[in-house]
Amino acid sequence: MRRREFLTSLACGVAAPSFRSEIRLRAGESYFRLGGKPAFLLGRNATGRNPEEFEAPFRWAAEEGDKLVRIHVIDGIQTLGPPGDVEEGWARRWELVFDMAAARGLYVLPVFAVWSHWNRGNKGEAWHFWNRNPYSSQMGGPAREPAELFQDTRCRALWLQWLGRVAARWQTRWNILGWEIFSELDLLEGSSESAALGFQELAAKVLRSADTRRRPITASLAGVREWPSLLASDSLDFIQIHPYWGDLSDLILSTVHQRLRRYRKPVFIGECGLDARPPVNTPAILPPAEWGVRHAIWASAISGAMNGRMLWWEDGYDLYYKLDLHTKYSHAAAPVARFLKDVERDGFEPLETGTGNAIRGGAIGNQRVALGWFRDSQCNWPDWTVRPLEKQSVELALPSGARGKWNVVFHDTLTGDAMGTLRCACEGGRLRIKLPRFEGAIAFAARG
Repeated sequence: MRRREFLTSLACGVAAPSFRSEIRLRAGESYFRLGGKPAFLLGRNATGRNPEEFEAPFRWAAEEGDKLVRIHVIDGIQTLGPPGDVEEGWARRWELVFDMAAARGLYVLPVFAVWSHWNRGNKGEAWHFWNRNPYSSQMGGPAREPAELFQDTRCRALWLQWLGRVAARWQTRWNILGWEIFSELDLLEGSSESAALGFQELAAKVLRSADTRRRPITASLAGVREWPSLLASDSLDFIQIHPYWGDLSDLILSTVHQRLRRYRKPVFIGECGLDARPPVNTPAILPPAEWGVRHAIWASAISGAMNGRMLWWEDGYDLYYKLDLHTKYSHAAAPVARFLKDVERDGFEPLETGTGNAIRGGAIGNQRVALGWFRDSQCNWPDWTVRPLEKQSVELALPSGARGKWNVVFHDTLTGDAMGTLRCACEGGRLRIKLPRFEGAIAFAARG
């Protein structure tokens, strides 16, 4: 059980706000609370080489119903200042980006470091930018090797000094949701669990000292890797996962459920995608892949994670490969936003489900409400075959106290629109739902 509670009072507007709300990350809950209510946040990974390149992604996010953008503040618009100092032009450009997000009603999760800037590619890593890192001795910095960031060195001291100064400067901005110390700690060259944990704990201490509003703090590992002592540490207020590859919806569901059970902390999907490789000559860029993307977004919504969508290549990083997947998927989560619009998630938890072999998926709920999403088990990577399915059913094990008659509304996963209803009874704590004919996937909201 988590003991700490965070309360950040946020003014909703760039200047002279007239409306105030709260963000809470409360003991035992797996959601942020916005305006006092549990909120599932749809979001995306936005990037750009200048503030203007953020305009379209932010507009699309607001149109779709997103509430969050995760931004690597050392990618795209990069700092060239000396180690330990905040370069003024860099900070001002990012502040303009934050203001653009605020104008669209979007919260921001800044990411202060990413593994590729602390890696020389010695193990064949596709991205390695140590030779551009101002902390590298090649650039006149204090570190001969990337691993010095995780050691008691001048490099670490200067980086932590920079972190504290940036957080102190930005902590008054209303739409900063939290802080992400480092993206994919395990991929820093020379990293180990104990070294990463020590660094993470020091960085969290710096952030908590610099931020008078005590925003929650996170960091991440690559993929769904698990370093137990790091994930369990009080220096992480919520856990982050980066699921990639193939049948992404299955990976999201299984990983979120496992992390919730094991660590009793909120689980945040930091980034995800059908393929971790650049989107060039892979099945992820072919037309059928749209099914895989939709499946992943729907799975996140009923997984128990605190957020969803959060695509990587498909939400903006294709920019650096001169592709345009982010336009193609600009409104991919709109059906999920429509489906979730009037749902209050108090007390929601993942539900045990039973199905036949033809479908797979998951559900989440409490004693009064259950949300479910199930897909054709053959609609998989890499060709995502679609066929009509009928005579399928789902059984949900509801929380203690659920009983009586339940109304079930089925939803088309391509639009989010209702497509039929059913009335059934909860017997012995279990709700058996007969699904109508569907293709690809189907969602439902059941209320008792």
